[in-house]
Amino acid sequence: MKTHLRAASVALTACALLALGAGCSHTSGGSEGGFAAQAVEELTASGFGDYLGVQQPSSSDERDGWTEYFFDPAEEGAVCLTGKPFQVNVHRGTSDQVLLYLQGGGACWDYLTCYVLGTAYTSANGAVQSGIIDLDDPANPFKDWNIVYVPYCDGSVFTGDATVDYNGNRTFHHGLRNLSVGVDAMLRAFPDPSRIVVAGSSAGGYGTFAGYGVTRVAYPDTPILIFNDSGPGLQNLDASQDVKDRTANWDFTKRIPPSCTECAQQYTYLIDWSLDRDSELRTAMYSYQQDGVISFFIDLDGPAYQSLLLSVTGDVHARNPERFERYFPQGTTHTVLLSPEFYTQRIDGVSLLDWTNDFLADGPGWVDTIE
Repeated sequence: MKTHLRAASVALTACALLALGAGCSHTSGGSEGGFAAQAVEELTASGFGDYLGVQQPSSSDERDGWTEYFFDPAEEGAVCLTGKPFQVNVHRGTSDQVLLYLQGGGACWDYLTCYVLGTAYTSANGAVQSGIIDLDDPANPFKDWNIVYVPYCDGSVFTGDATVDYNGNRTFHHGLRNLSVGVDAMLRAFPDPSRIVVAGSSAGGYGTFAGYGVTRVAYPDTPILIFNDSGPGLQNLDASQDVKDRTANWDFTKRIPPSCTECAQQYTYLIDWSLDRDSELRTAMYSYQQDGVISFFIDLDGPAYQSLLLSVTGDVHARNPERFERYFPQGTTHTVLLSPEFYTQRIDGVSLLDWTNDFLADGPGWVDTIE
């Protein structure tokens, strides 16, 4: 096992808010003097628990081993981008561990992207049973785990907290509310897990930052790990109008703790912030080095995206060499956790599946792996 050198109380260095954490079975405060007490305190003060316990499901259904919880869009709480109903999907396994998985599906931040180009999902769905959600694959590290599958349909990568008008279209960037009813469902079904993994792909990868924040407040004493698949928190500061529109129309930056002083530049540094305040936190990050989807959304070509990705994540890795590790293959493809390639991909002989198993076990094979 690796030695964890940083304690949760390490001073206020600049960085990250939501990469990984720990939680518990109640939503108030946090455990005084616990391994993540400082993270809990600052995340609570920043409002990450504001929507926990606020909205109850309006109905539920059973489908193929999953319980699906539905939320009334008329309440305008947990709701999809254009007002369609939201849902959360829960599967009970045989383990005492929980996987909170955040689905991907684009992003949008103005009339053009949301209604003309349609660059974000606008409907919630049941669990997509593939990759790490394929419960019939004996090689799946999560096959016996309890799973909470949170679909994506808010356009704001699970961070938004705003209702806006785009050319007469009432639009709900309610990502934080949607995320919160997902964590509520987890809390009701699994109040005392031994561990939680917060994972997400693409928009859901970006969502793992807020996912850590809400989960940490809800579970202040439970160890949490994060697996960020192709949602590295990067932004292109030269695309200034897009940055301004996302900031204004998603209204998410109010949740960033004031002590996270580098987060205004790159949200990736929220990882560093979290690691400084949660001594049991570890984060795994996966990305193709010239990811064609994320580079498109932040308006960079492949080489420029690769340079930004390696620079920012390299900085975080250098600060946290045993608690933040990357698996970065060459290429322009996008996401892996729900792909069959999760079971077959290798970099210089290092299997992604073995790398993931060592991540979960904090084993010797969980090391920085850059092709």
